[in-house]
Amino acid sequence: MRIRNRRMSMGMTIGMAGLAFLLSLNLSMTAFAAPFEFTPTAKKAFDKMVSAVSSSVSASLKKQYAELQTLQRQDLDWDSKINALHFKNEENEGKLRKAIREIDSAKIKALENAAASLKKQHEPLFKLYETQKTQLSLARSFKNKNLTSALSVQVEMTKAAVQAAKKKQSDKSAELKKAKSDANAKMKQLRRMLDENDATESKIKAAKAAAGTYKKMFATEGKVLGGAVRGGDTNGTAASFTRMIAHQRQILVQKYLIHSYEERIAGAIAKTETKMRSF
Repeated sequence: MRIRNRRMSMGMTIGMAGLAFLLSLNLSMTAFAAPFEFTPTAKKAFDKMVSAVSSSVSASLKKQYAELQTLQRQDLDWDSKINALHFKNEENEGKLRKAIREIDSAKIKALENAAASLKKQHEPLFKLYETQKTQLSLARSFKNKNLTSALSVQVEMTKAAVQAAKKKQSDKSAELKKAKSDANAKMKQLRRMLDENDATESKIKAAKAAAGTYKKMFATEGKVLGGAVRGGDTNGTAASFTRMIAHQRQILVQKYLIHSYEERIAGAIAKTETKMRSF
């Protein structure tokens, strides 16, 4: 939290510090709270079960319960990391795609303005040329040799200037066309680099689907566990814990893969940014 007013009172500073501490404590407790808990009834039955069996069996069941909670805390941690990286990737890619659309835009705008200015600058010359040609045509129609001769010289001189002006306009148009073509080529190259993330996104979807399948299996097994606990079945409880732990480990594998794919996407974005800066 940034405090903008450095001259705020000591009391307010302490108050904000205290608030920040409480918020961080609350977030910490939320992040590390056990995600898997028995219902009050099932917890009472579980406690009764572990108190009625041998110390070794009791310790084993408690260990499985604790391991399951630890694995699910890791699951929450992975979710936090994945979400943070995913949103960062979305933000960075959005900014990058906007920057790609604007590649050489200043250069192209300047060339467009120059071309328009040049065209406007040459308009009087072109009008003069058309007027002189009309006058020459009239002089010829009246068979006025002296006027025709004088106007012919003027027309030829203006014609040379017009040709030079058209050449300048043509060169400027060609320069503008090339700038646009070069910009489009750069955009296509950069977008192709980003499009490589499509395959990675497909892998993320597959990993999410796999994690979803294991979550359903985990939830189904959770109901089995509840029944075993309420029935006082220690063997059934242990076996159910084992299966739930296995399902949760598979979920963590998928979360690890998802995070690694998000890192791959971040790498592709960074690589594209580097390439764009080289243009």
